[in-house]
Amino acid sequence: MIYTTPETSLLEEVDSEGNPVFDFSQVVEDSAATVRRSLDGKLFIAKFIGETPSFLEGLDQYTHEEILAIVRGSDWTDNSEI
Repeated sequence: MIYTTPETSLLEEVDSEGNPVFDFSQVVEDSAATVRRSLDGKLFIAKFIGETPSFLEGLDQYTHEEILAIVRGSDWTDNSEI
């Protein structure tokens, strides 16, 4: 499994024909409602297996261990209530 953290605006982008740019058939998530978002709502986590989908090319990619460290950070988890 490969993880990346695109901007949430990608979920709303459409191509010149009006089709969504983000193709949920190429990632593990099944809708915009099921993605994990950063606390400020600017980023989300996309997971995929195998080849990088074209709409995620150029983004940093992370292993499971790396993404766990990221989501434990203050941008993704509100540690003030722990």
